[in-house]
Amino acid sequence: MSAAKLKISSVPANGFWRCGRHFTKTGVLVTASDFTEKQLERLKGEPMLRVAPATKEDAGLAEERAAAIAAGIKTLAAQDFQRDGKPKIDALNELLGDELGKIAVPERNEIWDQLVGGGFKAPEPAA
Repeated sequence: MSAAKLKISSVPANGFWRCGRHFTKTGVLVTASDFTEKQLERLKGEPMLRVAPATKEDAGLAEERAAAIAAGIKTLAAQDFQRDGKPKIDALNELLGDELGKIAVPERNEIWDQLVGGGFKAPEPAA
């Protein structure tokens, strides 16, 4: 299986789920080796998705988007986080939605995991 990067975009404006992943209208960068050959065939054959090799520009835009979401998470107040510690998706979309478009839960989770792995902690509620 290839380690090639792919850009997968949904045809529907609100995104589309396939193979356990949510794909947005603007596109999601994935590594082909994250999927089995059968899953890749299914993704490529899905009429509600567009699958193409990722360009350097796609990779740069994805990094910029992730950095903007991470920066936004760091500005959220304590009440903007769920009981499990993750940022509320509604609060994050309200903060960044006009700038970035809809942020999906899997995208938030991936960035959140990176932040937590780097030592970030959600703010504590005021006593």
